[in-house]
Amino acid sequence: MRKRGNSKRSSRFRAFRLVLLSGILLTLALIFLVSTLGSQKFSTLHKLILEATGPVQKVVTRATGYLGLFTEKYSDLVSVREENERLWDQLLECRAAAYRNREAQATNTRLQKLLDFKENHDLPMLAARIVGKDPSLWFRTVIVDRGSNDGVIKGMPVVNGEGIVGQVFALTPNYSKVLLAIAPSSALDVLLQKSRVRGILRGTGSLTYKLDYVLKTVDVQEGDQVVTAGYGGLFPTGMPVGVVSKVVRKRRGMFLDIEVKPAVDFLTLENLLIIEQEKPFSR
Repeated sequence: MRKRGNSKRSSRFRAFRLVLLSGILLTLALIFLVSTLGSQKFSTLHKLILEATGPVQKVVTRATGYLGLFTEKYSDLVSVREENERLWDQLLECRAAAYRNREAQATNTRLQKLLDFKENHDLPMLAARIVGKDPSLWFRTVIVDRGSNDGVIKGMPVVNGEGIVGQVFALTPNYSKVLLAIAPSSALDVLLQKSRVRGILRGTGSLTYKLDYVLKTVDVQEGDQVVTAGYGGLFPTGMPVGVVSKVVRKRRGMFLDIEVKPAVDFLTLENLLIIEQEKPFSR
């Protein structure tokens, strides 16, 4: 019985001490808080706490500042990147528009040359567009989008706004093959415009012609114009063919070696005119 009574008293004493200790600590905390807020003076305990927590607060404050600055700069970089992407898209759109405008201007210039050529030569002509090319040397040809259904006949001459291009030598209902004048298998009757001397213009397979059968006694100079002679009914007289680019007088032989630069730029052919004739020349 005594042991049970002692145990109860001991438990009550421990509980009393715990309550007392809690009360003392709470009282001290209230006194410290009141003294700090009331007098605004640093106590010894306050100073110790401040010294202990000051460096930590300094580090935390700096870290918070750096984090805020980093977040701000990152946000700015994201905004700049989005702006750059938007400006780049606008630049691409402007470039595409500029390319389209230049292409439209180039097309307009080519078509205007064709129209001027057609108006200067009172002949029935059919407009055609190149849709294919044959790169072979001997048969330099292009394919156009006009055929027998459009009234095209084998042998019809082909020109563009700069001068002669060649002649039709094969066709289907919807397409035609044009033998270019620079092909080695091509030969045309031409005149030196200044002297009216006749010669035979032959293709070389490259971007030049060779003018044959012009006598050494003829005065031929670089820059002289070469035009169609009109013989054989292929091309009308006086159409531009090219310009004399080189004259060689050899010791032997009766004729000059004459090189002619084409009036037509065969590297940029796109739009052509087929001269319509009832009975065109054919080989």
